[in-house]
Amino acid sequence: MNAVIIEDEQLTAERLKKLILEHTSLKVIQTFYSVGSAKKWLEENESPDVLFLDIQLGDGTGFDILDALESFPRVIFTTAFDKYVLDAFKYNSVDYLLKPIKSEDLIAAVAKLKKVQSQADISQMVRNLKSQLQSGYKKKFLVKTGHKFQSVGVEDIAYFYSESSTSYLRTLKSESLIIDHSLDELQKILDPERYFRINRHMIICDDYITSIDSYFNNRLLLTLKPEFSEQVIVSREKVKAFKEWLDR
Repeated sequence: MNAVIIEDEQLTAERLKKLILEHTSLKVIQTFYSVGSAKKWLEENESPDVLFLDIQLGDGTGFDILDALESFPRVIFTTAFDKYVLDAFKYNSVDYLLKPIKSEDLIAAVAKLKKVQSQADISQMVRNLKSQLQSGYKKKFLVKTGHKFQSVGVEDIAYFYSESSTSYLRTLKSESLIIDHSLDELQKILDPERYFRINRHMIICDDYITSIDSYFNNRLLLTLKPEFSEQVIVSREKVKAFKEWLDR
């Protein structure tokens, strides 16, 4: 069977390809690192037998890719998500590989592919999984202000940023409040339809971008509301995925 890998971390993709070639009879015909490039190829070519699909990619989600397909190949998701998400996979009978991927898990997942009988089965399982995962994205943050705690809904948050190893959320009222989550953790629990990590220190919401300008060294300069105290730069390696995220 032919397989396609869609994974935005190049080292992870290369390691997965190596494991597939060493431990299975699958043939890896393509590897993609973004939603945009994968969708373009899948629109122009015959669907592969198997997709190894990361859920959260730089410019969207694996579900954005599946939503664009007329027919569903067999899917094995790759993920670094927490227990809640893994329970969702098990409940919906969709197979997954937990990062870092182990050879024995890969072998077991490929062996289970034959148990999925039809495209209709796969389509329904994926729809159920998508619905359950989307309902699990973070909706509120409990933050401490002085001696009191308050709950801040994501609809009242313009962006997240880090300074000196401390993470903050910025409210629409221009309040900067400390949160316990790192930006790496936030990437896993925020809805990727609305939030994008533009560099090592900032995650933004598309609703609060007021302007986008070209910047030197092939980067982008953003203006946000509320305004941030420093320049908001989309790093060079994120620019392509950022544009695809906005143009989805």
